[in-house]
Amino acid sequence: MDTLSGCPLCSRPRTPADARGLAWSSHHGPSGVGYVCGPCTRSGLADLECGLLDPVRTRPVPPVAQPAEHRAA
Repeated sequence: MDTLSGCPLCSRPRTPADARGLAWSSHHGPSGVGYVCGPCTRSGLADLECGLLDPVRTRPVPPVAQPAEHRAA
């Protein structure tokens, strides 16, 4: 993964000035290191820290099947 790529959550570009600063957070996964911009890190902090949101996931998560509705007879 390119270290100067954009934020995987909002596509904000990561500049060389951002690479020297502390505003972006790094996330390490099997495909490499991904960087999330400051606003996305703050808005999804709990999910990022708990591993519920993985910006460096190599494949998309399949959709969860919705339970069937029960109808009264």
